[in-house]
Amino acid sequence: MPGTGTYPRTANRIGLSEVRRVEEETSTFRALDYRYGGGWCHEAALAQLSWAYRLLDAAGTERVKARLCSALGDLTSLAGWTAFDAGFPDAAHARFDRALELAREGGDNGLVANILYRKGRVYLHYDAPSQALVAFTQGERAATAAGSALMLSVLCANQAWAHAKLGRRDEAIRSLGRADEAFSRAGDEYVPVWVRFFDQNDLAAMIGTVYTELAIGVDPAYAVAACDELTCVVDRYGTEMTRSRSFCLVLLAIDYLLMGDVDEAAEVGGHALAAAEGMNSARFADRLRPLETEAVRRAEHTEARELAERIATFAA
Repeated sequence: MPGTGTYPRTANRIGLSEVRRVEEETSTFRALDYRYGGGWCHEAALAQLSWAYRLLDAAGTERVKARLCSALGDLTSLAGWTAFDAGFPDAAHARFDRALELAREGGDNGLVANILYRKGRVYLHYDAPSQALVAFTQGERAATAAGSALMLSVLCANQAWAHAKLGRRDEAIRSLGRADEAFSRAGDEYVPVWVRFFDQNDLAAMIGTVYTELAIGVDPAYAVAACDELTCVVDRYGTEMTRSRSFCLVLLAIDYLLMGDVDEAAEVGGHALAAAEGMNSARFADRLRPLETEAVRRAEHTEARELAERIATFAA
């Protein structure tokens, strides 16, 4: 695994080659995180950080130092994201705060926006949607300053999720519209590596996520629209995005339960559990809880009861 070997002695002066090494290692960790979960690469990412931070003490041109700050900010942010996925929210926030310092030092507003999005996601996951909205709104300002329509789309989509969690149907739908409009404007703009995950499929996944949230907390009728979005999404995710596909399968199973199709929910829920085999993500286990809750509510159905039991076994 990368990041676990012996690192070369840090030079007194650095150039782009050292910065590129940080960027390449970060890309490798990011791919591992997407496919296998943060638990597989969190410790290795921390080990890489311990070496990479030494580069800050070396001399270099202003251009190299700015790019180094951005590269280290991205690696630090990824370490925070893997901490979040591994179930360590306090450590995640600490890494994100350090990443923000580095991104701002490097003058990288786009990265600032991305880090604030990730901080917001931690709040959202731990049922603090109001705090999430604050982070997403701050991120929106940074994305606007960076001129990144794609990052703006990410933030608007996640604002919609936070509004849905708060039961604000109109605000959620309005934010989804803003996300779609910003995505359309992004066109052929340059896309940094840390936001390349957000393509048309991921936008559709966010729409399905928001509709599922509204179906759970506002009106079960939204489950139909959620199901339409998520059914297409799961078919388009490849093995390189195993975690995202697993999340969407969980949401899809919830939607089927809300629509009264227990048999289909049990089948899709089984697919979600199977897809997650070999993945190390505490966040996935947390995402199963609403599905387990909905299955338990329908325990008079054998399929729902067995699904709830499978989830309990998986979590254990």
